[in-house]
Amino acid sequence: MVRLSEDTVKLLKDDILSILNENPSRSRFTKEIAKELRRDKEFTLKLLLEMKKLNWVEEVFGKNARGNRKRWRISKGLLKAWDKEKRLIEG
Repeated sequence: MVRLSEDTVKLLKDDILSILNENPSRSRFTKEIAKELRRDKEFTLKLLLEMKKLNWVEEVFGKNARGNRKRWRISKGLLKAWDKEKRLIEG
């Protein structure tokens, strides 16, 4: 497997936040995020779990006919920080 640089991983995490920020009130499945990143689901899940430890994203548990599937959204704390920064820039 190809090793990615720290800069590349950081850019991918930024891309994940951008995908989730398109509609912050809607949670997205790992598979959907992976498809938009053009990366495999397992690697995307690894990045999401790292971001969860940093409190950048929240895991939303859901159950359907196929069992448990993980969905993700931007954490409320991160959204508040972005909103506060936006107001400081605009104000």
